[in-house]
Amino acid sequence: MLSLLKSDSYRILKGKLGFYSVAGLIIFGIFFGIVRDDTPSLEVIQDGLSSASIFVSIFMINIFIIVWGHEFTYRVVNNSLIFGIKRWVYFLSKVVLTFGMVILFLVIYTGALASTVWITGGGFSLIEMIKIMLLQLPLYFSVSLIGVLLFNVIKSSNVATAVFVALILIGEGLVSSIISSYFLAANALLDTLLFTNIRQLTDYQNVSNQTFVIVFSSALVYSIIFYVCSYTLFKERDFK
Repeated sequence: MLSLLKSDSYRILKGKLGFYSVAGLIIFGIFFGIVRDDTPSLEVIQDGLSSASIFVSIFMINIFIIVWGHEFTYRVVNNSLIFGIKRWVYFLSKVVLTFGMVILFLVIYTGALASTVWITGGGFSLIEMIKIMLLQLPLYFSVSLIGVLLFNVIKSSNVATAVFVALILIGEGLVSSIISSYFLAANALLDTLLFTNIRQLTDYQNVSNQTFVIVFSSALVYSIIFYVCSYTLFKERDFK
């Protein structure tokens, strides 16, 4: 697995898409740090990390294209499996790489946001910012596994990308509307919506212990479901 991660990391460093993603995240971080309207620095950080639930997730598309779309489009996976790499090892290495890039993207954006706020508005508690970022991270992992599942279910990277963007922009709103209108007995599911909970965790000090349990246990359950379904499809997929 280590050799796979090294080769993929080298390919990403040499490619342009990863660089564009990093540049875009830095620009967004600076933008949300500048647009402050005399708001206290820590609140600007909270607002910026709340807004990140949408556009950082959209930037994940580049991760999926780099890590998964490239492998399927150029049949890299075929060659790897022919040379005797076990499917579970190959799949796990790609998930680990996906998680690693999610961490990198979130750290880069948060760093750009924090640096801008510190320069333009003064200091704030770095510990509080790090706590928010770390609390959000497991939910971002779960969101990234949605993309992994889509790129394994849908053979066209373009279609998988379109579906993922649709889920980010209107998915939770549509689910909330349907449940509230037709499935009142399932209202408890509204407390498990990933993007809503990512935003909610920016004000974690006002989140109850019961809500914490619901947020993280549901994220774990979703992650397991997405991972198992993705691996099952990958394991049974016929690569020619």
